[in-house]
Amino acid sequence: MIFYKNKKKHKSTQEKNITFSVFGEGVTSNEDDLISQPNACKTFYNFSSLDGALRTGLGFKDLEVPASETDLDTVHTFDFSSKNITEIRTVDFFRYLDISDDCYYYNVVIMDQLNQLWTLLLIDMTNGSPLTKSSLFFNDLIYTCPYRVDAYDCLLYFTKTGMIYASAYQTEKFENVPALLSCVVHYDMVFGITNTNRNELVYQSNLDLREWSDDAVSVIEFLDSMGAFTKLVVFNDYIYLFRENGITKISQYSSSGEFSFTHLYQSTSKIYENSVCVCGEVIYFATRDGLYSFNGNSVNKICETYDHFFQNLDNSNCSSCCMDGKYYLATKCNFDDDASIGCETSTFTNNALFEVDILTNKVDVLRGVDIKKIIAVDTPYYSKVIACFNGSNINRLGELTHSGKIFSLVNEKSWRSFVTDLGYKGKNKKIKEIILNTSYPCKVEIISDIETKTYSFDGSEKEQRKSVSVNGKNFQFVFKTDEENSHISKPMIVFDVIS
Repeated sequence: MIFYKNKKKHKSTQEKNITFSVFGEGVTSNEDDLISQPNACKTFYNFSSLDGALRTGLGFKDLEVPASETDLDTVHTFDFSSKNITEIRTVDFFRYLDISDDCYYYNVVIMDQLNQLWTLLLIDMTNGSPLTKSSLFFNDLIYTCPYRVDAYDCLLYFTKTGMIYASAYQTEKFENVPALLSCVVHYDMVFGITNTNRNELVYQSNLDLREWSDDAVSVIEFLDSMGAFTKLVVFNDYIYLFRENGITKISQYSSSGEFSFTHLYQSTSKIYENSVCVCGEVIYFATRDGLYSFNGNSVNKICETYDHFFQNLDNSNCSSCCMDGKYYLATKCNFDDDASIGCETSTFTNNALFEVDILTNKVDVLRGVDIKKIIAVDTPYYSKVIACFNGSNINRLGELTHSGKIFSLVNEKSWRSFVTDLGYKGKNKKIKEIILNTSYPCKVEIISDIETKTYSFDGSEKEQRKSVSVNGKNFQFVFKTDEENSHISKPMIVFDVIS
């Protein structure tokens, strides 16, 4: 009997694994698929990943305020329906000094669907009832500015038909005042940008804008390529003039009326004026190309891995504020997926809120909320980030939370990797095990060039291991949940390389 050698080649396998220890780094790359690291994050939203785990993310609840300075834990919401307020069109923080008792009071002022103002007390003893502020109509509102005239704090509302002066004691309209897009006071002079000529900076020494006189106004005009004037900011003892495509520093020499001008920065894309916000020692702003910081002398690109979220979008209707070392930007983003989250199921203006840590530039992203305006409210008793909304929440005033839901709506939370060959280009692989810790139910979706499978995990205090079977050459991994709370950590994917 003759025995022949078996010359048939058998496929060999090598067991490998990949860990997702980069949760805390957020979006780690804006490169193309198959170029980024196998465990790099392409996009995430509605998770908070700052400490390396996928935790419960940002959210909003109805604004709550206490009724007493001595009991800040007993809170209530406001009843807008009792005053037939069906839409909140804008919101502003108003702090004023009561001259009679030499004490500061802290309020939020909203505008309703009839363009009337209402006051909400931040230490509220009216059991949640908005107080009537004004019966004047604010048609074509352009800009709101906190101001101070003759020791009285006020809010100035600029419209196309004049200025409305609103203090704690009176509300009056002044039709002689032009529509200002932005104004500041510096060295006992007031500077403004008018809606009629956005290449002119106007200024005058009379700080009482109610006594506006065209004869007393001086004008500075720039006719260059940096675009129309959009916003004025006083920062580090200078005036910074933000323009559509640049920043100009205005140096004022005391109250002599002498100025010097330095063009500090020219942008290749439009600067969105509503994104400009002073945050401690820097100013943050956004353009069509992404996010930037400005220290008074130079501009630096930040959070570059998120640039593709902003590209080719018009974010003129964005809104921003700063609170407790965080920059908040309500904006429109392209998440480059087929999902429709929250407000995206219908027409929307903005669909995301970015929270940027000023010290680390780490980012949390809340997706699915259409914010109309966002403000910071800082009182001696508490601080809050407050917003009013477009869409289905137009009659609500919300405060930012870490609740993982927008009022009662829980939006899907997702962390998605790039498409990866797991470091073995062109070779067949088989995903055979998922290992992770999760305190709440979640799902892991594995997408290959051959098949897509989703695996569910229950919440547990112990490490969980699940046998799976997904074949292919290239893979994408999605960690997601529809639960209100989440805590996913230390995931590992075990796979075989078949050669």
